[in-house]
Amino acid sequence: MPTMDIKTLKELTRLMRENDLVEIEVESADLKVKLKKASAPIAQFVAAPSFAAPVAAAPAAVPVDEFAGCKQVISPIPGTMYLKPNPDAATFVGVGTPVDETKVVCLIEAMKVFNEIKPDAGIKGTIKKVCVSDGQAVEYGTVLFLVG
Repeated sequence: MPTMDIKTLKELTRLMRENDLVEIEVESADLKVKLKKASAPIAQFVAAPSFAAPVAAAPAAVPVDEFAGCKQVISPIPGTMYLKPNPDAATFVGVGTPVDETKVVCLIEAMKVFNEIKPDAGIKGTIKKVCVSDGQAVEYGTVLFLVG
């Protein structure tokens, strides 16, 4: 089965983001990839049933500059995010873990393929906040971690 590396997927998602594209499709002789941004109503639907959303609003009372200057590690693809390589293992990272562009911070499962997620080039520091839960569904562009 042909594969596509995570760098190529990140590049495609970067092109989508920078050119404000809703959908992109790439096809070769043995591989076809189609990426599509989730529409706004889907994101609202996901957020609306969650009764945890009002609780999430509480951290807004924390001083705004607590995470000022932090860089975001964002999801380059939609899928299910995992903080551990397997259920019995320790998490890849947590608050206070030093990271750079070579450190795997999580896995995102998309179409039964586990993709290692690393910070983009230039992101170096320590994890200040883990923004998603283990096993949570994420969309393209979801903030996964804050690094400062």
